[in-house]
Amino acid sequence: MGRFSRRAREPLRNHLLDQIDELAVELRAARRATSRGRVPLAARADYLRAEDAHRRAVLTYAGAWGAAELTEVADALTQCRAALDASRALLEPRG
Repeated sequence: MGRFSRRAREPLRNHLLDQIDELAVELRAARRATSRGRVPLAARADYLRAEDAHRRAVLTYAGAWGAAELTEVADALTQCRAALDASRALLEPRG
């Protein structure tokens, strides 16, 4: 790793941390939405997948400075977002 590599990656780390925080808020809302009433099992499963991907992102982020590790964090966040979107879609009323 070059002398400036860590400093050059700092903006990306900050962006990923912002995404981690934003998704944590969305996950709290999704937890409430999928734990009450008659919720499709698939919506709950998608929520749990999102939660798992978020957890992986947080754990990987803790030691991520290299490009490979930061990519793993970004990939986990993408998986989290996709699973959250799938869960929300299943909860939307169909008319």
